[in-house]
Amino acid sequence: MKRLTYIFFIFLSTAVMAQPKKDKALFRLAMNEYNQYRYAYAIPIFKSYLQKTPTDTIALKLISESYQKLNAYDSALVYLEKAVSLGIHKDIRLAELYASNNQYDKAKILYATFLSDDITKLNEARLYGFKNIDKLKADSLDYKLTNLKINTPFNEFNSVLYKDGLIFESNRMKLTPKPKQFFKRLFTKTPKPSEFAWDGAGYSKLYYFENIDSIRSNTPFTKSTWVEKSSKTNYTDYSTETSNDSKKVPSVYNSYFPLYNEQGVTSFNTFIQDKLNIGAVSFTADGKKAYYTRNQKKSSNTYQLEIWEAYNIGGNWVGAHKLFFNNPKYSYFHPSITSDGKRLYYVSDDPAGQGGTDIYYVDQNEDGSWKNTVNLGQDINTAANELFPTFYEGSLYISSNGHPGLGGLDIYRLTRDNKGLVSLKNMGYPINSNKDDFAFNIKGEKGFISSNRYGSDDIIAFDHIISLIKMRGKLLVDSNCVPGKKVYLQQLNEQGKLVTIDSAIVDEHCIYEFSVRPNQTYTLMAYTTEGDKFEQTINTEGYVKTNDTYLKEASLMNIPLPDKEKLAAKLAKEAELASMTKTFRLTIDSLKAIAKDYVELHHPFDQVYIIEKDLADYYKIIEMVKRIHNKKIVIVSAADCNGSLDYNEDLSARRANRIYRTLSKLSDNEVIIKNVGERELLKACDDLKKSIDEQVVNRYSYVFILDKK
Repeated sequence: MKRLTYIFFIFLSTAVMAQPKKDKALFRLAMNEYNQYRYAYAIPIFKSYLQKTPTDTIALKLISESYQKLNAYDSALVYLEKAVSLGIHKDIRLAELYASNNQYDKAKILYATFLSDDITKLNEARLYGFKNIDKLKADSLDYKLTNLKINTPFNEFNSVLYKDGLIFESNRMKLTPKPKQFFKRLFTKTPKPSEFAWDGAGYSKLYYFENIDSIRSNTPFTKSTWVEKSSKTNYTDYSTETSNDSKKVPSVYNSYFPLYNEQGVTSFNTFIQDKLNIGAVSFTADGKKAYYTRNQKKSSNTYQLEIWEAYNIGGNWVGAHKLFFNNPKYSYFHPSITSDGKRLYYVSDDPAGQGGTDIYYVDQNEDGSWKNTVNLGQDINTAANELFPTFYEGSLYISSNGHPGLGGLDIYRLTRDNKGLVSLKNMGYPINSNKDDFAFNIKGEKGFISSNRYGSDDIIAFDHIISLIKMRGKLLVDSNCVPGKKVYLQQLNEQGKLVTIDSAIVDEHCIYEFSVRPNQTYTLMAYTTEGDKFEQTINTEGYVKTNDTYLKEASLMNIPLPDKEKLAAKLAKEAELASMTKTFRLTIDSLKAIAKDYVELHHPFDQVYIIEKDLADYYKIIEMVKRIHNKKIVIVSAADCNGSLDYNEDLSARRANRIYRTLSKLSDNEVIIKNVGERELLKACDDLKKSIDEQVVNRYSYVFILDKK
């Protein structure tokens, strides 16, 4: 699935200009193909050029991007890694390519370096997703995926339920009478007007499969393969990439050809079809109105997108016209109308948004006219791309590559509570993957998504199957039963807040029982008679089935509650420690004594960012700060013995301020900082002066979480 792209004019470097004329001509030819979005034809030319000039980092980056546009993520990674090895500045696209190639550990490390340089919401979101990849994969038992008869070596995507069937978008071309004719057409010098220059395939059209009950296939999913062919390029079709398009070189796997099936597939209403791309259609609940995407007329070698409306009168679609908010300078696409027909969601690359492509909505007046358009705001839209909104039973589903996810575009469910607060939930694996997943639609417990996880875009059916575990445990007070006591089951919600989702009463055998999901993390919580709570975190990974109950192979989950005497002693100690805050000396030892939690971090020599081995602890404290309220956060930063006293004072201040800028944005907790320079060394300078590496112990930053007094 392709995202909106602009033409970037690449200026030749001095090194390129100094090359022989033949090499320069080859590079310019490749650049011409690239700048005209003909990536399939740019690649073989770039490869020929790189055979002669293998260290040209510009060419390496551009061929990498071309492969990525065609979903050849493995090849894209190879070329970008080579460019990075030759000394180019860190490219955030490399982190995403690592994720797309299932190399999450490398993606996390690279995103962490970006955080050290520039802490942004987008970088933090992607890193959070990759660090919590196991949690995002925890829903793997909840869904069953099925291939469809309508999938071909080309791209099928963007499906929508219509009557008893399915309307979908495809750039398919007939393979009859023989597959070799397809090869000939794909790599011909003069493609027909119906062919799209991005990859030589056809323009996207709308198709209809009339019987949704028979659309599923027993054929397993097949990994499609992109086939490269060298060809001189002398083309006249200059249509550009658009967000509505999904133009990748189709699979020409011979083994994949039998999956190609035209049976039951018809072209959807010829009235709204166009000689260019048509797609992303949405219907009102009564079927009387349709909203769809189509290309604008050609202007300056670009085809912007616009949203049109048409009416169903007597089974015919008539009165097609574009909506008022379309602007010829930008693209408007992916319309989705609510069930009552009163609100239309759509996507645009208008630069007035949050960045990339944003989701908007527009409400309809009683007289049928439209109100002003509204951006969904920064809680939903990011600096990356938000696409493919669909509305179902009060929930809006979107696709984004700017929120925590598994890589590429992920599908999210958006809801609002009575107070208008937004909740955004990643749909998890296998709805999402490390590739692009988008265009979610559902009816009951069944639905369809689009994904390029198998190479080309495919439409995938899913069934929602809830798998529950009966988890049992014991509640004890110093090995004694407490029948009738209540145990609470808690879990983090989408905002990172621990909330109660269920409760159970302890029986006469000390047993409590919950129905939970596999591969999840929960918190068990119980209160003492005095009202103090005690918690235990558990994970349901590794549970095995025993009849109808899943039990961990070890022991039952126990929550030991202390008796009254032990509790009193504990409270007295806590009161004593709390009294220390009244005099409040900012020393490491005193803060450790009274802190609810703390983390010790270290810095490289003469740098403000966190060393790699401490990053896990840093992100742990970040997540804790997000979840807590009405606490005091204290940051203490120091420097080692090298350098002057004034310089070290300034350096420790910069270290503290770097952490402060991150934590102060995450919650309403009070955050204070203290830079101590080299005044509070943890080890004496005399013993460590000889080695900068040894002095890392004095290049520390402590983050303490305290009760607010």
